[in-house]
Amino acid sequence: MIKCKLMPLYEGSANSLRASKSRYGLYSNSFHWSVDGFGRKNWAVIVNFDVDHEKYLQEGKTIEEIVEECIEYLNTPPKSKYGKIRKRKPLYGAFHEIPHKVKLIEKKNKKYIQALLIVNKKKSRHFWGEGPVAKTRKKKKR
Repeated sequence: MIKCKLMPLYEGSANSLRASKSRYGLYSNSFHWSVDGFGRKNWAVIVNFDVDHEKYLQEGKTIEEIVEECIEYLNTPPKSKYGKIRKRKPLYGAFHEIPHKVKLIEKKNKKYIQALLIVNKKKSRHFWGEGPVAKTRKKKKR
């Protein structure tokens, strides 16, 4: 398990210097993902990981392995301040263990990992937007 954080994405990212609101990801509105239950039980979120990936790449891990261990860390619920009375949920929702897509990005002399993750929450205050709903056809009554 690798300790990592999600990088904030600012509102109107073109003017990130003047932006005041930030969240940690963006719901993808595309239906091109081949995921079971997409738009009904699962939604896609684009996130950027703040992790020292250079160190882990030198140890021999691939980018996918780094992201899988970061997902494992993010899926662990925070410790409850009430003891064992309340069971806590993961902060961002439950991500699938395996990322759907991963790539290394370099912008403005910064390198970070961008990933497309599958999450089970349709709407979260930590991500911009809302997950799209897949339209299903209703069966005709006879």
